[in-house]
Amino acid sequence: MPGVPSGRGCDNCRKSKKKCDEAKPVCTRCARRGIECVGAGEKRYKFMMEEGPNTIAKKRRAVLPVADRKDVTRITSNPSNPVQLIAQGLVSAINPQTSLRYNMMWAYGGYLVLIPRRLGRGNDALDTAVDALVTTHRSYASCKEVTVSSLTKYSNALSALRRCLNNPKTATTSETLCAVSVMMITQHMLGTSGLKWTGHAEGAAKLLKARKTCAPQDAFERILLLALRGPVLFEGVFNPNINLTQEEWEELVVNELDASTLEGKALRNLALVPGILDRVKTNPDGLAGLLILQAEMKSLYTKTRSIVKLFGVELHEIENPGPKGPPNPLGLPPAWLHAHTQRLYSICITIALYMNYALVAMKAEDPDLIVDANYLAIETISIAENALQYRPFGGAFVIMGLVAAWMVVQDPKLLALLRGWIEDYGDDFDVPILDAATLAETFSRLDPFREESPVVWSETTEEAVYNPPVKEEVDSSRVVEVPS
Repeated sequence: MPGVPSGRGCDNCRKSKKKCDEAKPVCTRCARRGIECVGAGEKRYKFMMEEGPNTIAKKRRAVLPVADRKDVTRITSNPSNPVQLIAQGLVSAINPQTSLRYNMMWAYGGYLVLIPRRLGRGNDALDTAVDALVTTHRSYASCKEVTVSSLTKYSNALSALRRCLNNPKTATTSETLCAVSVMMITQHMLGTSGLKWTGHAEGAAKLLKARKTCAPQDAFERILLLALRGPVLFEGVFNPNINLTQEEWEELVVNELDASTLEGKALRNLALVPGILDRVKTNPDGLAGLLILQAEMKSLYTKTRSIVKLFGVELHEIENPGPKGPPNPLGLPPAWLHAHTQRLYSICITIALYMNYALVAMKAEDPDLIVDANYLAIETISIAENALQYRPFGGAFVIMGLVAAWMVVQDPKLLALLRGWIEDYGDDFDVPILDAATLAETFSRLDPFREESPVVWSETTEEAVYNPPVKEEVDSSRVVEVPS
């Protein structure tokens, strides 16, 4: 029977015995502390009756366990508003129990687990971006098709992001930067047209430049940039519109969370490449200056090849374990350990292939570069074969290495093999078959003696990214309507 009303304050204010203003969706006190606000405005009663076994069982089902970490949001079993529905959808999509084949957290970054508690706090760009991501992931995982609902929500998210960018108060916040990253993931699943960049990495770079620093501003950004720096860096090598200074590259790439790791060192090596190539273009010292710059690039290449070798040994030990099993300092499950090492190995090979291409373009007279390129290409094909079990999300990194190898090697048989694998993996995310002319234009950024064609980059401006003709960019034959 009903008892005495016990107040309408949120759970946190009640627990702290503080007055709650019951503001929606987050009370003022919880917003100031940056914590989840649950239960504000709900009518509660004390029941003056003995609780039997059935009553206790119902309460146990209704009460969720408190998360060990305060930055992970609890989602109620019955969401009461659209924001909670979006958050619940994201939590389901990044569930650690989800297979690597469709696990977004593994494929795109652990920062995704920190997003739910940031929803519903006034940043419409992040809320709509996550809504688009959840809808697109659901339809992709069910039928690998672009749905009308996915396109509509993606278009709405672009509009919201544009509004946030036009507002000085929200333009450079962590939430807006996070929204750009989420949009990048969504666009990856929707598919791209040719080698035109989605522009979201370029947008992220411009946001970082607008803040006068590429360094993380808080713990959340440190984890976010750990996932975002890769796409920005790999696109920045080719896209001249991402014109960060060497200091800005250093701020973006150096992250204390992995500063001493092999992959962190490999990314720092790659971040030095654009600067060297720019110095070759403006070299005032003729042949002597070119030889010095060739030596710098060769040194970076040698260091990166050493990292590649170490990852190759580590992957071999995992795929051919001895009696004691492979080393596993992170304590990952076997499949996760294999996929994780395989991905790092592939990324480092890709970096080495870029440097190999640049060295040849810089007219470095070294016959070993051709031999080495063939070896790296064969290793890339081996990775593609062994990553089949993790496709699509768990093998999304593979095509980048295959394309790099295709541009570097000259052996006709290897080129044929690589093209076949590119076509196969390209089907996962609707990447069209690439032709040599298109790739040559793209890779011209790594050739300091080749003039770039501005036409290739004409549609990568921020204006084009955030004012897109969405319906015109999508192949209508791929659009289907899937019941929500």
